[in-house]
Amino acid sequence: MNHLIQQAVDQLLLEQGEYSPLELLLAEGRLDYSEYEAWRTGEIPRLEQVLFGDPEKLDSLLAEAQEYAAALTLQPETLCYHAWGDAGGSPLSFSDNNIRELRFHTVFRKAKDQPQFDLFMDATATNLANGIVLTLIDRNNGEAHRLLDQLYEVDPGHPRLGALERMVEAGDRLAEQVADNAQELHYLKDELLPLAERELGRESRNLLVPHWRRLTDALQDQAFDPTWPELHASYTAGRALDWETVRRATQEDPGWPQQALLLRRHAHACGRLHNLLESLQSWIRLCWSSPHEAVAITTEADTDLQQMWRLFLALDPELTAEDFPAWLLLIRPGLAQQLPSPEDDELCPASYARVYHMLRERQPSQNTPDAIEIQRRGELKQLNPELFIHYMRTRPTR
Repeated sequence: MNHLIQQAVDQLLLEQGEYSPLELLLAEGRLDYSEYEAWRTGEIPRLEQVLFGDPEKLDSLLAEAQEYAAALTLQPETLCYHAWGDAGGSPLSFSDNNIRELRFHTVFRKAKDQPQFDLFMDATATNLANGIVLTLIDRNNGEAHRLLDQLYEVDPGHPRLGALERMVEAGDRLAEQVADNAQELHYLKDELLPLAERELGRESRNLLVPHWRRLTDALQDQAFDPTWPELHASYTAGRALDWETVRRATQEDPGWPQQALLLRRHAHACGRLHNLLESLQSWIRLCWSSPHEAVAITTEADTDLQQMWRLFLALDPELTAEDFPAWLLLIRPGLAQQLPSPEDDELCPASYARVYHMLRERQPSQNTPDAIEIQRRGELKQLNPELFIHYMRTRPTR
């Protein structure tokens, strides 16, 4: 079984207490959140139509993940998804294939991590409070208002009334223009986000994303300020899972290649969009400009680059983060044919440029070094003795 799939399932269990095929597809970048929203509003008949990647590989991904979750003796449960808002709550379909349909709607739980439902209060008040939670998750703010009014009449002292009211009122803000960007950011981060996560659990995403999207729209003309880095569309769009807007917002800032945080956001967004070469170029520049920030590769890069980073950290002799791009060329020499020449980049280490050109100059059938190759090796050894050792280890032996 693929160990990367096991790691992905383990991560979901750690973060959410359950394995859900939907969450796996989102986490692995196989499903764009905007497409998920379109499915929940009835615009897309079957979710598998908009998944990214080869259908057979996606089917294998979900099958192996389910097999691994079942082997962990987790409890399987059937989870039905219903349409939001005007679509009338009708059940939604993942696939017209019965096996894939059943697999997608089966979650595996090790502990309850559901929105908080009242179990021991008066039955009428309990049903109303639980109904408000469900309508908030389903983005039906009109129905949430109606149930909230009833809860006020039935049990005005209900312990969760205040929290539910604040979340319902938050939905009303979506129809208004953002009056103050900084105040709105403070409200979302420090008030609504912790409230929604406490009351709705992981389903808080359904409530929060429209608010982050609204603030992103308000920040479209806001320049990046490193003293207030979260007051920028590249941050709020990321919270809204809108990776194309993150990418665009970073690139619109004229100084973005010199800002470590914007480089990270750009690299992460491009990875989520499966623009892996573009993502890699930003990670490379980050390694050169801010080597201490390169540790972000561990959590923010695509799965393959994360694996390369872990191998890099275990090298003997050790290399610095600044050397990671050059070492990556040694492991993946084909990248030298895909990445642009570093000649015009003032941050590029001389050792990277030397490795880059040595790999581009090498002939595919060349096993024995010629005079030029021997000279280049000597230059690399002088520039970076540790990198030279790893270079020699990757060369073909006769």
